[in-house]
Amino acid sequence: MKIKILIASFALVLAACGNGIDSPKPTPDPVEENKNPGDFTASVQNITIDQATVTWTNAIDPDGDTVTYKVSQGTTSSTSLNANTFTFAGLTDDTTYNGTVTANDGKGGENTADYTFKTDVKPTSDIGDFVIPAAISEYYSSMDFTKTEIPLFDDLAVLTIAKHSNMLEYGDRHDYLYTADEDANNTDNVILLYSGVSTDKREYMSGNNNYNPQTFNTEHVYPQSKLGSGNAKGDLHHLRACNGNINGNRGHLAFTDGSGSYGVKSGAWYPGDDWRGDVARMVLYVNLRYDEPLNSDISTDGKDLFLKWNREDPVSAIEIQRNNVIANAQGNRNPFIDNPYLVTVIFGGAAAENRWAE
Repeated sequence: MKIKILIASFALVLAACGNGIDSPKPTPDPVEENKNPGDFTASVQNITIDQATVTWTNAIDPDGDTVTYKVSQGTTSSTSLNANTFTFAGLTDDTTYNGTVTANDGKGGENTADYTFKTDVKPTSDIGDFVIPAAISEYYSSMDFTKTEIPLFDDLAVLTIAKHSNMLEYGDRHDYLYTADEDANNTDNVILLYSGVSTDKREYMSGNNNYNPQTFNTEHVYPQSKLGSGNAKGDLHHLRACNGNINGNRGHLAFTDGSGSYGVKSGAWYPGDDWRGDVARMVLYVNLRYDEPLNSDISTDGKDLFLKWNREDPVSAIEIQRNNVIANAQGNRNPFIDNPYLVTVIFGGAAAENRWAE
């Protein structure tokens, strides 16, 4: 009996002592790993001779941390930003800038995206010495052409709006458009946009037109579906007679660069070598008159494409004719047809044709 009691007691002692083996120590919770914010991209928009706006996509943090951003460029940097845009001002014209956007999760995790851009070239000629033709000097008599950039743009916009005394409805175009687009070599015809074909004026497409055939309709060079202003729909300065099938092919496609004849290129529209300048000055007019944007929705290269076309394709005789006819109908002119160099003075870049040079 004593032996059994001793064995039982010994077993209890072993159990209490853990069988002579140290008990495992509790493992502390692991420190949560902090991951860097995800990849993101940076780009630069609204570049002028002395300003540029850096924008970037969101950097998603894998840990769910709140991400803030800092933009640096040389010795200049922003404070911590929650937004996705930052504008640099006071830059030097015709200068390349490189910079970095840094995403920070507040816990030491970072990621970066680089960007680069070049500011526009500041015009160097004395733009206060324009010689404005006598026929239009009164029209521009209130303008101060010693101004440049945004101040000049704003003044031209005020003038263009104020002079637009006769607001035409879209249906009114039949009374004026075919005179504006008239073929100077055959006054019974109009010159069609993009194709350049001379076509009988009576062939306009309308349910109220009894003439047969009907082959051309009206192209909104700045697409009607993209206009924010209702008044722009009937503004003759960007309406053109155009073959119906070609107009249908263009639809509301954005413009893109190219060479040769008109047509669809990589899902966008090239107006043709002979019409790119005409298109540029019409679109720039709509931007001036109605503040309609010059973004990727209207051009694959924003306003820069229209600045390029304005330089490369000088003002044509039919543009001058249209400007005069439309001014008589509406009261206002397209100043970029009167002088394409105004585009250069406002937006910078290489110089376009100066039709008011001394």
